[in-house]
Amino acid sequence: MEAKMYRYRIVFAREGEFACLSHLELQRTFIRALRRAGVPLVYSQGFNPQPRLSFAAPLAVGIESNREYLEVDLTACRESAELKSSLNCQLPPALAVQKVQPADPLAPALAAQVEAALYLAVFSPYTPELTAALQSVAAAAVLEVERPGKDRQKRVNIRPFIYNLCLQNASGEGKLFMFLATGNRGGARPSEIIDLLPRPAERVRVRRLSVFIPGPEGYITPEGETLSFFCARPY
Repeated sequence: MEAKMYRYRIVFAREGEFACLSHLELQRTFIRALRRAGVPLVYSQGFNPQPRLSFAAPLAVGIESNREYLEVDLTACRESAELKSSLNCQLPPALAVQKVQPADPLAPALAAQVEAALYLAVFSPYTPELTAALQSVAAAAVLEVERPGKDRQKRVNIRPFIYNLCLQNASGEGKLFMFLATGNRGGARPSEIIDLLPRPAERVRVRRLSVFIPGPEGYITPEGETLSFFCARPY
């Protein structure tokens, strides 16, 4: 008889220098923290068993995040508050766990459900040329970019993966919200959009605000918030 399994969804931030971690380094960091916290992990079968955990959507190096999602399977039930506290004792503040909640172990993994993500890119200073360039991008029927292929560079049309672009001039800074497709069906990368726009004097700062899954009436976050929730908040 198969032992009962308990799944938990961990919501955490990724700030500062920890935005420079690769996906593999981030995974190793959380595995170490889970082990040091004494969390009863479920391990995969086979020659080299590994903890059963998955991130909702890998994040490119250099991008900070308000909220990332990690699902982990345990062999025993734990109180969410206790799990959050014990993990934060083992993690740096820049990777602080914000929330832990139980998840259905029989449901598809969150990684298989994510279809979109909302990013915020800050251009400093804002210039009118930025607005004009963004209008050209939004009006284009085809936007081809080059990506590394197995043997050579390949050209990909990312226009179908750009769901919405919204630029705000906020106190002299250009704040560009990018709602982009991501996940197993393909997607656009924030860097590919930024490369189509005029570069400001300072480095463009990019942050992922959340990932999104299909909901009954459109895309929602794993916690049930709609896109309008983010667009109405100051950043």
